Amino acid sequence: MKYGIVVDSGCDITSLGAKATEKIDFTRVALKLDIGDQEFVDDFNLDIEEFMKAMYAYKGKTGSAAPSPQDWINAYEKSEYIFAITITGTLSGSYSSAKTALDMFKEQYPDRKIHLIDSKSTGPEMTLIVNKLTEYMSQDMDFEDIVKHIDAYCKRTHLLFVLKSLDNLVKNGRISKLAGSIAGILGIKILGTATPDGDLGVLQKCRGKMTAYDQLIEEMLTRQYSGGKVTIAHCFALDTAEYIASNLKKKFPDCDIEIMPTSGLCSYYAEQGGILVGFEV
Repeated sequence: MKYGIVVDSGCDITSLGAKATEKIDFTRVALKLDIGDQEFVDDFNLDIEEFMKAMYAYKGKTGSAAPSPQDWINAYEKSEYIFAITITGTLSGSYSSAKTALDMFKEQYPDRKIHLIDSKSTGPEMTLIVNKLTEYMSQDMDFEDIVKHIDAYCKRTHLLFVLKSLDNLVKNGRISKLAGSIAGILGIKILGTATPDGDLGVLQKCRGKMTAYDQLIEEMLTRQYSGGKVTIAHCFALDTAEYIASNLKKKFPDCDIEIMPTSGLCSYYAEQGGILVGFEV
């Protein structure tokens, strides 16, 4: 393959589609999810429903582990021109591992070209970046031009999320205990965002069955969303994802919206009912 796109399993996408796959190799490098003594590999074979059942049944320590540098190198070796995208480096060691692998890879293959992107985000925002890369690669753009264009594109994408529980984010030090203690009390949902530095921040605490999702759309508009591409990832909350999509379509009838289930990693952190929305401006 001439081009290769390598992501970690913070990205929910499972395939580029048959047409794109003809000229682009797509590889997802798996993180591992630990539930007590059980280790779940977050690859395409993971049964998310069974994993979530095990997670909620276990009351002890749980966590995630980044792919090893060798896992990344194995993926890099598949292609001549490689673009790698990781979950935010503040949430996982995946970016650090991918960077170590890149340095090792360049020593072994000095003539290969590779560009590593810390998404400063996760899930659907990573999917937007992958889809845009696929678009550029399908146009047979030069490697350097793709680098320039994709880096500029990353500055135009955003992530918002609505979570009913922040338990796993708090337990793993990804968000403050104060915010976590509020979520889930009296039906409160948390509307949050990925910050420009890749941290997870709380924007609003919302009461009411659908208030948080209406506020999410309003936040999109505040951030100058005007009908660009949207990816909605949900953790067993398809009806809610469709509610958001339907309301966006009322405002922007021609907008391109993709809905998909969360990967194992995003399911672990978003938890049951979690919604993540990536969008471009």
